Amino acid sequence: MAYIEKTAFEPRITNNEFNELCNITGRYQASEADADCSAGLLVVRGEQLPCAGFKGIKNENAFYMTAAGAAANADTGVYACNTYEWPMLNGRNGNNYAVGTATLGLGVPAGRDGTFTEIVFDGKHAYRFGEGNLSTAIGANTIFTIANGLLVPAAAAPTTTGAIYFKLKGTGNFTEGAGQSFVYYDVWACKVSTVTA
Repeated sequence: MAYIEKTAFEPRITNNEFNELCNITGRYQASEADADCSAGLLVVRGEQLPCAGFKGIKNENAFYMTAAGAAANADTGVYACNTYEWPMLNGRNGNNYAVGTATLGLGVPAGRDGTFTEIVFDGKHAYRFGEGNLSTAIGANTIFTIANGLLVPAAAAPTTTGAIYFKLKGTGNFTEGAGQSFVYYDVWACKVSTVTA
């Protein structure tokens, strides 16, 4: 899977309480093969990763991740690819060098472990996604559901008890370096708690 342009992710509520942000290590896969993971891609946790260097032992806090679909809910746990990546240059002698430029919206390369942040669907936690994290243009919609790891603009919130969705909080442009970059969408993570007749 190729990277999606103009993707990004930032939790908008800071970690001012112990374990306010639940970050775990994951390796993204598509069709059971390692794949590139774009920033902010919404995923669900799968099997534990093997513990490097130890045959038959699983890592306690590292998992295979796959794109979240419409069946995802607050009970299954939904995570966003929260990259802290940087561009790498490969030297002719096999050395890799980190370059501190263009750090907004970089994804995690295939086969490499990355950080994934659990989304808390309580109507109080806000998150920022890039315009590339939307499956289609937003139009006049203010609600987002999930399909194939992306936000899907919708006219109305789901009505099924336990269903998860995002509600638009605001929009603007990311600041990258000294200038404006691509569009972002701030959203509240919500869950349908009860359905009234």
